[in-house]
Amino acid sequence: MKTEYPKIVTFSLQPFCRQFSPFYYGGKISIGLSVFLSSFGVVNSAEGIVFTDNLLRPTIIGVVVPVISIALATLVSTTVNVLRQRQVDLRAFINEEAGELRFLRRAIFGMYGTRQHAGRRARALVLLRGYVEQLMTECDDGAVGRLEEMQLSGGIADNELDRFAAMLHGVDGAAASRQGSVEAAEELIRSLNSHRSKRVALLLTDFPVLHWDILAGLNVSILIAFLLTSNQPTLQYLSSIQLRFLFATIVAVCSGTATLCWDLDNPFSGSFSIAGASTQLADMRVCLREDIREALVESDEIPSDTRKFFRSQFGGPSVSASRELSEEDEELDPSSRYGLLPTLYWHLLTGPAGAYVRMFGDAAAWLTTIVGRKLQTIILHRGRRVRLIIKRWWRSFEFESA
Repeated sequence: MKTEYPKIVTFSLQPFCRQFSPFYYGGKISIGLSVFLSSFGVVNSAEGIVFTDNLLRPTIIGVVVPVISIALATLVSTTVNVLRQRQVDLRAFINEEAGELRFLRRAIFGMYGTRQHAGRRARALVLLRGYVEQLMTECDDGAVGRLEEMQLSGGIADNELDRFAAMLHGVDGAAASRQGSVEAAEELIRSLNSHRSKRVALLLTDFPVLHWDILAGLNVSILIAFLLTSNQPTLQYLSSIQLRFLFATIVAVCSGTATLCWDLDNPFSGSFSIAGASTQLADMRVCLREDIREALVESDEIPSDTRKFFRSQFGGPSVSASRELSEEDEELDPSSRYGLLPTLYWHLLTGPAGAYVRMFGDAAAWLTTIVGRKLQTIILHRGRRVRLIIKRWWRSFEFESA
């Protein structure tokens, strides 16, 4: 709040600062208008004075100014209400997405929390982190321009949740430890897509340029009406501090409302910025990075040859090593994705014996890890013995040579 205080003070003082320039130059503006009317109008003649007093000023005050004021007040109030409500809705959608992303993270651990699913868990968390980073880029200054470019290129609906949903509807989803978590994840993905669609629609739905042109024209019309109504002899106007102050006040009010609308038009900058709602996403990204690191460490404890064997037999786009995470989603050929063994594995997982198949997979993952550690220990021990024998032989050889 302390960091926002200078911005609030600056924004509040802007209309008052704008009063000084109209107050100082109000006399020159009046002189210019008086010269123009004296050159092209009939103000200085007797008929012109009667026309001004009896028809022009009453018409401006009684008809023109009320019409302009009503139209301007209606448009300004509508603009402020719509833009402010858009910010409130955007903040609500961002908070809802952040909360559902946390639940989705927990659902991933419910689906792929066991050792045999460490690779799947790593890949799912990477996709979730990618969506969080995309959400962060859509919640900062300049997000509207990037979304418009994506809309023109036809890729505005593309996000990491689509690839995550592909995991859930394939072998990876059938192999999950808890099918209830899979259903919860699917529901969360649908809800997140709905929130994102509404949020993007709000960001891309803006007032057209014609709307702002009409507002500017109405503001200028108010100023012209004031100058025409108060057009008295020049010396009298220049000596009237009150009229110059009123002119400066009208300019300040018009510029203040314009500044307010301009500030509200960009929801991620200015005094009414809602960029602070996305700070929670940075903390979530840190948590996801740590989760991915732990999943990769657990996955790397299973020998790589074993991982490759199971992937070649049962297919599935599971990511199980750090070097595979840096690659783009590789398209497997249909034979490895929908071959005989993957099809049998699919039916085993979705049939009555699915729980036993998952239990066997967890047991195999743990046994593979234990056996791999034992083999590493034996290999290291034998390597040390071999190095010791070679060292003794070399010393005896040097002794005999000496």
